Amino acid sequence: MTESLAPSTIEELRAALLRCAEEQASVETGGAFSKRSFGGPIRQATYRLETSRLNRLLAYEPADLTVSVEAGMRYADLSQALAENNQFLPLDPPFADDATVGGILATNSSGSRRRRFGTARDMTIGMRFATLDGKIVSSGGMVVKNVTGLDMAKLMIGSFGTLAVIASANFKVFPMPESSASFVFRAASASLLKVRKQILAGVLQPIAIDWLDAGAAQAIGLGASPTLLVEATGSPSVTRRFHEAFDTLAATHAASLNSAPGGLWERVRECGPNWLNTHPDGALVRCSTVQARLAELLDLADRSGCAAALRAGNATGLLLAPDAETAGRAIAELRRGGFRTTLEAGPDSLKQNVEQWNAGGNELQLMQRIKADFDPLSLLNRSRLYDVI
Repeated sequence: MTESLAPSTIEELRAALLRCAEEQASVETGGAFSKRSFGGPIRQATYRLETSRLNRLLAYEPADLTVSVEAGMRYADLSQALAENNQFLPLDPPFADDATVGGILATNSSGSRRRRFGTARDMTIGMRFATLDGKIVSSGGMVVKNVTGLDMAKLMIGSFGTLAVIASANFKVFPMPESSASFVFRAASASLLKVRKQILAGVLQPIAIDWLDAGAAQAIGLGASPTLLVEATGSPSVTRRFHEAFDTLAATHAASLNSAPGGLWERVRECGPNWLNTHPDGALVRCSTVQARLAELLDLADRSGCAAALRAGNATGLLLAPDAETAGRAIAELRRGGFRTTLEAGPDSLKQNVEQWNAGGNELQLMQRIKADFDPLSLLNRSRLYDVI
């Protein structure tokens, strides 16, 4: 039977991990545990360590555009605190209402605005994490240019808690834009690819540009037709220029153009989680490619029976599979085609029958050596890093 541990201070977190190490007891760690379906299969653990009580705002300097919070703070609460000073942290993670800062970093979650602002690795300027040998390790700081030791913290981002437990994190934050506008282009895929190409080559650059094929567009309530979503920000005069340029662009390529309905980007952000809710046997397959192969990737998704929700500015995103069989077939076809592919989420039966993440030999060996340094008995979140660690 699994026993719960819920530290309310960083010192209690340190002591809890040291106890697990002394007992050589396996431990599952998490904040809100909103992403339990993501990553590798959950293994039965002796302890379940919850960080949700580590939820304090430690330091906030609006003038310096920096903030420090404990790992158990919900992203929604952090966003609300920042909004009071007209600032935001543009990670746009899925499960945004419940997800904690530590969970977002551990899974390296990000969303549509990564095109402009980057991912968690780009916004994190400092971190403290607790290790199994009873240490609290600090890296980085509260100054954007302070990079001393930050590479150590970046090991934690995307590690699914298999190396240590994030205790707190420092971020650079951003002023909210003066004005914004969102656009919905609809047309046949061939025409939308031309629209996308022209936007990416243009002088006016949006902060987000997402591609939804017919299946993904229908899944978020936009109707079953290929759709290109664009978010632009700047001064009112800049957003007016976007309107004018996009009107011309849509007319040139026989595409319809509309303003985005309310809550659209929230629906895009939660597309993956909502897909899993409506498809209990479904899966999310993360894939990436180069810009020149986006059309090929879309064609493969369609032939395999998956819907596609992609970051069209950097040719990465999710294939939405309705069932395990379709997901397995899509993964096999993607890898045969040379696309980088990860089974992001799905039923354990699927995870046990496919290679979730096809990491290269040298890359995997390096990760295994790092794991052995931090957790030689493999006690932390066993198998959660896509069943390779």
